[in-house]
Amino acid sequence: MMTRGRFLKTISGVAAAAAGAEGASRSADVVVYGGSPAGLAAAQAVVRSGGTALIVEPTVHIGGLVTGGIACTDTGTPQFVGGLSAEFFDAVAAEKRRTFPAPAQPKMLFRGQSIPWRQVRLWDLEPKVARRVFEGWAAGRGQSLVRAQRVAGVERSGGRIQAITLTNGERLVGKVFVDASYEGDLMAKAGVACTYGREAREEFDEPLAGVRGPHFRAFYDEAYLGKPGIEYTHHGQFSAEIPARGRDGKLMWGISGERQPAEGSADKRIQAYCFRLIATQREDLRVPWPKPRRYQPERYELLLRYIEAHPHISFARLVHFSAIPDGKFDLNASGPFSIDYVGGNFDYPDGDYATRDRIVADHADYQQGFLWFLGHDGRVPRQLRDEVNSWGLCKDEYPDTGHWPVQLYIREARRMRGAYVMTEHDILTRNTKEDSIGMGSFVLDSHWVKRFVDAKGNVAIEGHLDESIQLAQRPYEIPYRSITPVRKECENLLVPVCLSATHVAMCTIRMEPVYMMMGHAAGLAAAKAARTGKAVQDLDVGGLVRELREQGAVLHKGEARKVG
Repeated sequence: MMTRGRFLKTISGVAAAAAGAEGASRSADVVVYGGSPAGLAAAQAVVRSGGTALIVEPTVHIGGLVTGGIACTDTGTPQFVGGLSAEFFDAVAAEKRRTFPAPAQPKMLFRGQSIPWRQVRLWDLEPKVARRVFEGWAAGRGQSLVRAQRVAGVERSGGRIQAITLTNGERLVGKVFVDASYEGDLMAKAGVACTYGREAREEFDEPLAGVRGPHFRAFYDEAYLGKPGIEYTHHGQFSAEIPARGRDGKLMWGISGERQPAEGSADKRIQAYCFRLIATQREDLRVPWPKPRRYQPERYELLLRYIEAHPHISFARLVHFSAIPDGKFDLNASGPFSIDYVGGNFDYPDGDYATRDRIVADHADYQQGFLWFLGHDGRVPRQLRDEVNSWGLCKDEYPDTGHWPVQLYIREARRMRGAYVMTEHDILTRNTKEDSIGMGSFVLDSHWVKRFVDAKGNVAIEGHLDESIQLAQRPYEIPYRSITPVRKECENLLVPVCLSATHVAMCTIRMEPVYMMMGHAAGLAAAKAARTGKAVQDLDVGGLVRELREQGAVLHKGEARKVG
């Protein structure tokens, strides 16, 4: 079993200084911070344009969340995914077809019966395959990769970044920089304006903005529930009046005692994070759920009350399962108490690296503890314990990190305040842009933010946003201006992940295929800026758009590509 210390060292990116790295210097046309899918696409675009790129990845694994557990690809409408993003997913799909020419109907062993599950879609993948494709990209001519290092400092002169210093002391010099990290650390250290949390409704006149009220949506599904005729909620409240305080009169763990602010008001709270796990019931692949080093069963008292209120609830209701190739499933959060660590990430976006490392390790403890509690606590119904223990991690995924991914699902952290701020209106109404560099079409999706005590003394939960973008509205176009800082703040930086958007807009933009399209555009723009010496704000955007389209990008509604 991986020890807590080894896990911390693996995920932290604060590796020991490499021999001879202290004070060493390297240079490239473009320095890309973040080996996320967006960062890897940016580097590919640079080298295909004839430039050189240096990629810095804070962890030991490249590929961010695509190799880190989001195996059920969130595409929205895949016909509007183009360029290097489509090229990557098509390459993975081709490998899948080669390996599984006649894919079997996915099935799940559910309470003694084998039940069919949703078919694996074209771009759903195995992380190990995605990792191979990305490693092939990163090994190509014209680019170098630095792993397990973070940005420690930024050198600026005359409105431009000259170099960055890494945590091992190495100095990287570039003509243009791309911050493709999930946290926006290069952007922040460069002094570019950014924010995090939720804007108030009135700031950008967004009806969906700010603190949310308790959200309820009924859900019926015998396959999930195990017993017909019982109502539960999907992404809703607890479907029962559960007192917020335990028998000792104290608030149960994970419930805030703060007074709930007015709906629509701003705050600095963040939608919940989790690890996206790859799990299986295949006996030849299954590795039992690990027990966390710091197991705290008191964290799951509310979970126990939830189960007691719904005694027939199943594991497939507490955790969301999506089938991927080879008998594996992508596990995500589902419902008011799941693998999402609600409230555990508030200090993450602006935290220093030590704070972040503690939060990431605490998320691993929480999530492993959640699974261990369900599988081993005697108060949990035997049927549910057996169901949980019929699953486990996959021994052929993440073998170097105890079969647990290193990339926490940072659904949202910092957001730039750039040349153009994408808002709810840019998603739903003003959704065409002359300088479009890519499109999005996923639902407006925010996970839970906070559990609190309602007026009756029961537990409630808020923050969820699950607003469909109607076919008449989708897709929406994302402008080049949203990945560029305000000119006076920095002239040679592009930000394709922590781009300029409100919380509401980011709730749909934040999908990896979209990030990859933004990375493709950022890399192409960075190569042009490095070659011409122009500020990124002064590039010929019309020429950039033409080149993107020539490279397969889908930029407007009438340009949908054929998929399949």
